Amino acid sequence: MKRRTFLVCTAALFCSAFLAVGCTQKTSQPVLQQIEYSNLADSDTQDLLSKLLQDAGVSDLRIQTFFDHVQKFNNAVDPAWLTTGFENAKPSDLKYDPYSMQDAWTEKYDTFPGWNCRITACGLFGDFITVTGKADLDSAEDTLFMDYETLDSDPESLCGDERQKFDALFAPVKTTNTTDIPTHLKTIQQEWKKRGLSFVEDDKIRLVSVVLHDQFSETDNSLMIGHVGVMLPTSDAVYFVEKVAFQEPYRLLKFKNRTELSDYLMLKYDNSWGQDTAHTFIMENSDLMDGWRILDEQKDASLKHRIRWEPFSLTDHSPSDTKKTLQPLTQRRQRPFYIGMFGSQGELWADDKVCGEHWLFGARISRKSAYLKYRS
Repeated sequence: MKRRTFLVCTAALFCSAFLAVGCTQKTSQPVLQQIEYSNLADSDTQDLLSKLLQDAGVSDLRIQTFFDHVQKFNNAVDPAWLTTGFENAKPSDLKYDPYSMQDAWTEKYDTFPGWNCRITACGLFGDFITVTGKADLDSAEDTLFMDYETLDSDPESLCGDERQKFDALFAPVKTTNTTDIPTHLKTIQQEWKKRGLSFVEDDKIRLVSVVLHDQFSETDNSLMIGHVGVMLPTSDAVYFVEKVAFQEPYRLLKFKNRTELSDYLMLKYDNSWGQDTAHTFIMENSDLMDGWRILDEQKDASLKHRIRWEPFSLTDHSPSDTKKTLQPLTQRRQRPFYIGMFGSQGELWADDKVCGEHWLFGARISRKSAYLKYRS
């Protein structure tokens, strides 16, 4: 049975391992304490984003497809869970309960999972990506199967025959067992070159990718784009558009600079939890993003947060007819993944010796996985 890794595309967890990285950019800028964002539920922010995308050269078809998806999602959930225009919040704050939001989506769209960060970003940014080679489709299928569920059901999500671009960009990249960020950066750049993947360089639109180091054993390491969005820099702000997760909202965020964007993403996704993996790093197109930094808060987070891991049945948040068989977790714990695609704010997914069939997929998929509950 293939081991499948769920990718992290959703809201925040603050803890990270204590690791030193030589290429971290030093800045005295205070750590981001507040974000300004919109869920694109009002005409003003929709018009703003539409103009930003048009000015950046995004095609009308891609813009229309994106807003069609926004409309479908926002219409499926309670308006009280969404912002009215731009609102301010702490980076980790949510206006909604992820479980309730997931239930609302499922009630309307049944087993169709919706669109996630990767599909959304590729749909908007596809014209700025060129591919001449092919990715390892076996490794892509092993990790992107949920994405493929959507793309098979809604092939127009990428606005044309873009699967080759999608695979080349998001298929995992094999790497070495090291915490050295420059090594991982060079590895992913070289693999993208082998795949014939390149970017059209345009100052008005950039692809921002959150790269995670996953370690299944000392000899089995990979780099994955766990989250991704589109950056739209202007003369007075840096805008970032993202889909938080399959069944969580769209967001347009406004930052003063790239360092604030880096802080926002690192607070959410730099969660290696004391394991022997590299810190999360952020790429802008094919290079390390200007302003990226590892936060001091994350280096000693293990001292500030006591984590208790508790396995529990998937049936806690799934239909009553779901059948599960859980076996004890092994002592070797894989890197935990934050699961937004199932609306599990505050919970983690680990790939380990636990057998069951996830309710979202039915009996078709049997996997070695378990939910782990996070408690601070």
